[in-house]
Amino acid sequence: MRNIDFIKQPWLKLERFILHLCYLAIRQNIKSKAYPKHVAKILIIRRNRLGDSINVLPIIEAIKKNYPSIKISVLANQYNAEIFNYSTYIDQVYCINEKWGLGRITLYLNPVIRKLRRENFDLVIGLGGFASMLSQISFCIKGKYSVGPKSFEGNFNDLLFDFTVKKIQGKNNLHIDEMANIVKGARLKLPKKLPFPKLNVTITKKKNWLAICPDVNRKESRYSIENYKEIIEYVISNQITTKVLLFLGSPNSPYMALTQYGAEFQATNNLKEFIKKIAECRIALTAAGGSSHIASSLGISVVVISGIKNQSFWRPYGKNIKVFENDKNINLIYPADIGKALKSLTT
Repeated sequence: MRNIDFIKQPWLKLERFILHLCYLAIRQNIKSKAYPKHVAKILIIRRNRLGDSINVLPIIEAIKKNYPSIKISVLANQYNAEIFNYSTYIDQVYCINEKWGLGRITLYLNPVIRKLRRENFDLVIGLGGFASMLSQISFCIKGKYSVGPKSFEGNFNDLLFDFTVKKIQGKNNLHIDEMANIVKGARLKLPKKLPFPKLNVTITKKKNWLAICPDVNRKESRYSIENYKEIIEYVISNQITTKVLLFLGSPNSPYMALTQYGAEFQATNNLKEFIKKIAECRIALTAAGGSSHIASSLGISVVVISGIKNQSFWRPYGKNIKVFENDKNINLIYPADIGKALKSLTT
């Protein structure tokens, strides 16, 4: 550690402590806004991550079934908005470009924010872990009452919500439980067991195909080409499926090499095409990430390979899911074990 760090760290802690005291003082003197007497219009904000967006769908379904007269709108961004177009329980999907103008500086003037402000929502609910942008978007929309996640130590951005919800404690929780807890904090009733996520895609009949989705941003979850090769050869030799389809983020992916070993590259130009084509498959092998959640929500049996911890929290919420996790080295997961898992999900 450099000498300057010995000086810098104590001052940073002192600065945070002072800011936290200021935050508590301001919070103590803010008068709580009254909860609306009647809730007719709700806006749910879920502005990133495909898997997390998939997990919002059962929550929206449960809200609509418990409160059929409530109009539910969703605010997403350009990355995840497509997911919400597959739900029959959402009345309107809005898509925001957060980089419009000068980004955060001109957020209040963003044309989508201005449009949402005119809607005069009774309830605005920010879903996901704490994020300053989430609270700022909610504040700029100016709903009658807003609820969102509470930061870990108390943050000035917490003041931008009318009510903040602490992260739930304890084990055996999924990410969907964390978001459901925020909705409950917004005084909306949800069932103890939520329905599984479902993307409404019309498929006449699923084919006995295996979809492989190896691309992932986190390098810890990148399983080796050699290991995938071994799995493909196992699947083909044991006639587990009649075809192995390879879905990649780009034709330039190094995993394109898997086409040499029996996998057939399936080109897709966007998320909508990916959902349509993978929906035909019966089983999927995916790296930990959005593709595993999408596959599960399409009724596909899924084997997930992960090199990060806490997959018990991040795993897809659905039926017929098997997760292989090794946070020390993902390539220590035996391909033969994955092959057997794929076989068991087809019998």
